[in-house]
Amino acid sequence: MSSERYERVMAAIHRKVPDRIPWTLWGHFPSIPFLKYYSWEKANRDGEELAKAHIALLNELDYKMDLLKVTPFYRYMAYRWGSKFRFTNNNERDETVDVIVKDTRDWKKLWVLSPKKELKENLRTVSILSREVGRRLPFIYTIPSPIVQALHGVSTPERVYADMGTYPNALKDGLEIIAQTCIDFGRACIDEGATGIFFGIGGGGDLWSRMDRNQFEEYALYYDKKVLDAMKDAPIKLLHICGNEQENPQLNGGLMENGWFKQYPVNAINWWDAYFTPCSVAKEIYSKHFCLVAGVDHKQIMRYGVSSQIADQIKASIEAAGEGGGFIVGPGCCLRQDTPLANFNAVAKAVEKYGRYNR
Repeated sequence: MSSERYERVMAAIHRKVPDRIPWTLWGHFPSIPFLKYYSWEKANRDGEELAKAHIALLNELDYKMDLLKVTPFYRYMAYRWGSKFRFTNNNERDETVDVIVKDTRDWKKLWVLSPKKELKENLRTVSILSREVGRRLPFIYTIPSPIVQALHGVSTPERVYADMGTYPNALKDGLEIIAQTCIDFGRACIDEGATGIFFGIGGGGDLWSRMDRNQFEEYALYYDKKVLDAMKDAPIKLLHICGNEQENPQLNGGLMENGWFKQYPVNAINWWDAYFTPCSVAKEIYSKHFCLVAGVDHKQIMRYGVSSQIADQIKASIEAAGEGGGFIVGPGCCLRQDTPLANFNAVAKAVEKYGRYNR
């Protein structure tokens, strides 16, 4: 694939200087009110619904987004294994009704999901987007870390941490199955036309204070590397380091700023720089290893701010991290459901104004 946006994004991913800093925004688009006609619950069952919601978002914008991050219901694999969730009033905050792994012995209930069978609707989203936008717009599909899936959807934090202490081999058997499912599905996404994957570790952040560094390396990094190493042909491998004000990898353990994430075989990282590790600090630590994707406060400025505040934030992030290339303007996590459309456009307008390199 070759297009202006593809070349721009890939220059940044390879830590080179593009014509302009690329930008991207993402959220649970089927549940965003200004799109009106799309169902968050249906999008979990129907790959066409999810694809159409993302295309509708692109069509609503006044500016052309440079990189599309596809955001399915993040527990889509758990759902296919048999966990149950309740979607109410098209709200992005679904309720867990039941999980497939309630007891240690239940890890044996898991099997490797097939991209062409259990995950066929998720793969259909990729097929549609590849056909409809893939020639002109790079896009990446979301795959959560195996440990995040185990904690949130396949099982519960109580079960996972109990088994980590008492029955680690049973938990590891489950993580192997989840990791292989991620590998098979991720490869299928690339074969079907996705430009890469968005790999999330943290799941809201509530693992950062629950695990020590040895546990992170044994139960998170080990399986994450298995998945990511298997995606060698993916042009984009973006690691999302999820956290919040109370739970993040810098506040709990200092992992972010001691360079722990350099161990991940990816070419880009994304995190919430408004609440941990400012762009200027991350640039010093990680810019020789990864493209940095940051600069947009999804929780406060994007929800409640006005265009001038957004422009000021974008300008500051570009000044902190954009020099020399290797930077994409993006949010710290999913934009909230009530984010105004005007603020999506404000990001793009600010990047157009401040994001061009002097040559």
